[in-house]
Amino acid sequence: MQGQSRLEELHRRAPYWDGQGAFVDELDQLARVVRDLRRHALDIRITPVRRVLERLPRVAQDLARELGKLVRVELVGEEVEVDRAVLDHLDDSLLHLVRNAIDHGLENEAERRAAGKDAIGTLRMRASRVGGRLQMRLEEDGRGIDVEKVRRRAIERGLLLEMVAEDLPAGRILEFIFEPGISTRDSVSDISGRGVGLDAVKRQLEALGGTISVESAPGKGTAFLLDLPAMVALQRVLVLLVSGERVALPIAAVEAVLSVEEAAVERAGVDAFFMLKEEPLPLLDLGPRLGVDPTRADGGCVVVVEARGFKLGLLVDRVVDDLEVFVRETPPPLRALASLGGVAILRDGAPVFLLEIGSLVENFP
Repeated sequence: MQGQSRLEELHRRAPYWDGQGAFVDELDQLARVVRDLRRHALDIRITPVRRVLERLPRVAQDLARELGKLVRVELVGEEVEVDRAVLDHLDDSLLHLVRNAIDHGLENEAERRAAGKDAIGTLRMRASRVGGRLQMRLEEDGRGIDVEKVRRRAIERGLLLEMVAEDLPAGRILEFIFEPGISTRDSVSDISGRGVGLDAVKRQLEALGGTISVESAPGKGTAFLLDLPAMVALQRVLVLLVSGERVALPIAAVEAVLSVEEAAVERAGVDAFFMLKEEPLPLLDLGPRLGVDPTRADGGCVVVVEARGFKLGLLVDRVVDDLEVFVRETPPPLRALASLGGVAILRDGAPVFLLEIGSLVENFP
């Protein structure tokens, strides 16, 4: 978009000279190429939700068979198109919700017949696009959530005062299933109890800028409703480990990554520098700047960054990954910290701080 607008501005400002017509035609053609490339890049990122939904029926059938249950799976809205990055982060959450539905929600054949239900349970997954949002509903026609048991668990874990719990409506009580350690089961299941829990599902969706809610009726079933952005802003970053903490840097600001030996790190009192192409450059131990322990003197690596015409080496433990992530704004309480440029969401849903290189350089040492 920026490249396109600059071409158009050049087009408008270009003074007249002999042969200008041919030059302007070339500018127009180049602007069209830029628009086409941008549209093509966006098309590559867009993918139907079928990409994550299509494997879930097999997962549900296999789990049901393992538990001696019968289930039919219905998919609606598989053709809905969203950002590939959204689906990449949604995959684990949907898998857990399906496991939860089969293990906790649906009854076995005998229980369903005794309750006057079809012996085969139904698990339905519906996706739709509403404006710029992806909305998904995963529902089953099982036993429903035991609200009173959730109420007791919340009281036992100190999340709710007993005198307050008595007056809370069922819908509000159900929200506690997204709290850590809240389960209506007395023992951990090998199926829905492994991997992420509902609290982790909620965190992953919130990291995406989304929400999850639940509806349930005794004897009729449970539905989980997901609402999240259909598109996200992607940025390529370098993920670093600094004294056990992960942080991210915009890859565009990184010039090189060197081992401490390659960088020939030297210290002079509190100052340190390293060599890059026979040029001494200042070195910043990123740990103390972030309020954590410094990097060991005998290990680590140097990430060379450049901003505002100034080069600086960042001493870190190691480089963890180089990947595209989507970035959210820094939370309001932390926006006063100039060195934070946002929050990068990794593939596992974990949020890490994205450092603002310009601020690090400006405030050095």
